[in-house]
Order: sequence, then structure tokens, then C-alpha cells
Amino acid sequence: MGKGEAEFQITDAPSDDASVKSVFVTVADIKVDGQSISGFTKQTIDLKAYQNGSTKILGSSQVDAKAHSSVTLVLDTDTDASGAAPGCYVMTIDNSKYKLSTGGTIDLTINKGLTVVTGAKSTLVMDFDLRKSIRAMADQSVRYNFVSSDNLQSSVRLVSQDKVGTISGIYSEQTSSNADKVIVYLYKKGSFTASIETVAQGDDAIFFKNAISSAEVKTGLSGNTFMLAFLEEGDYELHFAGYKKSSTSDQFALQEMLSAQTSLNGSVGSFITVQSGMNLNIVSVITGGI
Repeated sequence: MGKGEAEFQITDAPSDDASVKSVFVTVADIKVDGQSISGFTKQTIDLKAYQNGSTKILGSSQVDAKAHSSVTLVLDTDTDASGAAPGCYVMTIDNSKYKLSTGGTIDLTINKGLTVVTGAKSTLVMDFDLRKSIRAMADQSVRYNFVSSDNLQSSVRLVSQDKVGTISGIYSEQTSSNADKVIVYLYKKGSFTASIETVAQGDDAIFFKNAISSAEVKTGLSGNTFMLAFLEEGDYELHFAGYKKSSTSDQFALQEMLSAQTSLNGSVGSFITVQSGMNLNIVSVITGGI
């Protein structure tokens, strides 16, 4: 059996807590079909530094050229790459650290088919959705924790870089949302149910749980923009939500869903078709609340 190169990268989707400055995770090992890859070095990464299409290369390795069924990220919650404690933690804007687990290692296994070709390089991107993976705790001495094991597993998705496209959006408001922050959520066509997605689901109280990806609308020199990267081929819907910042904390609360008119190449549509290798430039105009 021949060998091919598999390169592993990590990226992040945003959280909705303004008091979070950084989220550090320590990756102790990467496994393909349960077998550790060779040459991997333990490393600690600030996930919030890699958003909007930016990635961190974790490492690469020669693996068997064949169809594989899973990739596992092994997180060390106790110690970081330099041996200091903790290994996985939230750093707030006052530089306080809050450990994200009670200790030990956590295996995040993504069951996803991937094929490595003899003599070729496969680039695999793991999208770590912070919004789905961390919960705020009532106990202020703890403050943050990873969500339950099942929800944590589902907060990471795996894609092949050569099989994805990107949505780049320009955002404007025909009718003012009066929101302190706007987040756009990406759903598979026909899978969004407002009465379910806009309420806190389960013990981990996850909003917009079934979103494939999300992005914050950012204000810059070129106006208000957003980017949804590493999207597999398919038909998607965009749903915009306006948030208000609490007057007593740095957290944002969902205010209302926003009605948007989205156009691609001047043509207004209810969904967007993503194809591999393509960057779609769209325009979304908010026409009011829902």
C-alpha cells in the first residue's frame, strides 16, 4: 500500500461573549482511524485567532493511501505544550484564566470519510465551533466549561480543503436593526425551524444548534462584511440574528431574527448554492425584524 500526505489544519467559528478574549486548547495527539500520526508535536492554540477563513496548521504526516473513516483530536485539559496548567482554558479580557474541564484528556472523534491518494497531499480542516463547544456557568469561580461530551463532539466538523467553497457577504440595513452585534447563521436548505433554533436547547443551552457555520458581521473600511468559509457543496440558507449587549455583563443576548433579502450577481434568491473552489460574493439587505 502506498502513502500520501495528510495535512491537518484548525479554524474557528465565533462565540457571542464579549468578555472572552481568547480560547486556548492544547492538542496532544491526532489520530486517523484510531492510529496516532507520526511526527506530531503537542501544541497549544488560541482558537479565536483563526476565524473568517484563517487556519492554523497543526501538522502533517504520511498516512496509508486509502479511504479512512475518522479523525480524532486528543485534547490535554491539564497542561499546555510548555507543561504549564491548565491545558484548555478561556482567557477573559481581564486576563483571568478559567479551565474548561475537570481534568484529563478528551478525544474528539469526527466520523467522516476521507481519502488519501498515493503521492498526493490532502489538506483537512477541522472547524471548531466555539459557540457550540463552550457554555457559561452560574458558578463564577468556574465561569466556563466545555459542553457535554456529545455536544462537544458535534461542535467540530471536518472538511477537505479541495472540496469546499466560500461565501463572502456585504451587509446593509434598509431598516435599522438597532442591534449591538449581528451574526449570520448558515443552514442546509430547508433545515431551519425558528421555534427550535432560537431557544436554548438541552442542558448546555445551545442556540442555533443545527447551524452548519456562523459568522459575525464586521465593520471595516469597506463597510459591513461577513465570511463563511470551508463550506461543502450544497444548497444553504442564511439567517441573521440581532444581539443586544447586557448592561450588567459583557454577554450578548438574542434580540430578534432579522428579515434579509440576499442577492447573488444581482439576482435575489431564498438559498445559495455552494460549489467547490468557488468564492460567492453576495449582498444581504436587512428589511426589518421577524
